[in-house]
Amino acid sequence: MIGQPLSITGLHKTYPGNAHPVFDGFSLDVEAGSLCAVVGVSGVGKTTLLNCVAGLDHWEGGGISVGGDPVPEGAEARALYRRRRVGLAFQQPHLLPEFTVRENLRMPLLIDGDGSAEAEAWIGQLLSTVGLGDLGERLPGQLSGGQAARAGLARALVRKPALWLLDEPTGNLDPATAEEVFGFLLDLHAELRPTTLLVTHNPGLAERCMRTVRLG
Repeated sequence: MIGQPLSITGLHKTYPGNAHPVFDGFSLDVEAGSLCAVVGVSGVGKTTLLNCVAGLDHWEGGGISVGGDPVPEGAEARALYRRRRVGLAFQQPHLLPEFTVRENLRMPLLIDGDGSAEAEAWIGQLLSTVGLGDLGERLPGQLSGGQAARAGLARALVRKPALWLLDEPTGNLDPATAEEVFGFLLDLHAELRPTTLLVTHNPGLAERCMRTVRLG
């Protein structure tokens, strides 16, 4: 699998009650399969950018397309777009606490009606890739912070999305654990090559990405 090109053209975005827009004609092109770090001071719009690309936030002007297809209008169409084309991972992994790690990865595939042996094999491969091959039957509450972060990254890729949107996935971890998790992130990206936007405050991590975009 390889990602699809991402194109943001003349984006205008303002939050109600704010005098100044978050984006006023912002444009960005990201090549297919690229790993692009998004950096900038707090409040400059890094998470807002990811939310717009994911179709979670609306914007007033401009356009966003993935593989030449515009992010659709309407809540139902955008939900389908996220299911089929986007993988999301955040500072908090948001794993469902009552399900095992393997079940957390399995659920997105089951929602798509895929309970095949091939899907199970893929889940096992992903867990092994992120160093959780022996922990698939644990509940999220039994994982360390680094293990939970790795599980969140694996779940974000379980559907093999064209686009991977990562919002500070190592932000809550100590430096050593963040480095470990980032290593797994790089391994996953090298294997699957999704087009990736990675929001980070860590300049050392940003330097190891293929490209860095600074907002503000």
